[in-house]
Amino acid sequence: MVFFCIPCLLLIVYFAVAGIFFPKYRIFLREGWLCFVDKLRGRVCSVSFDNRMRIALSAWLTRRGMVRMGRFLHDERNFNITLTVFAIVSTVVSIYLFIVFVQFLYSPPCTADTCSI
Repeated sequence: MVFFCIPCLLLIVYFAVAGIFFPKYRIFLREGWLCFVDKLRGRVCSVSFDNRMRIALSAWLTRRGMVRMGRFLHDERNFNITLTVFAIVSTVVSIYLFIVFVQFLYSPPCTADTCSI
């Protein structure tokens, strides 16, 4: 069941990027990887990384005044579905932007004497 691995994988990518700029998030990268490997093998996450992140996110949203959103994401099923949809949408947008970038490099809109923009 790869579906259950997608939220952990998305959190790993997030903390990998955040760990570049903020060293305090690098510890979450290791925990996220261990959780991802456990779920990929069909086991229960040994470090409960996804539960910690789910509770931390819902608490952060509640402190910011978004109580209904915090309650919604506090449910584990809603949290997993939301992160999975976000991962799929992010992947589609990234692929589209990559295709547009390659098309721009292959045939740029401006030449030496004319510009069609």
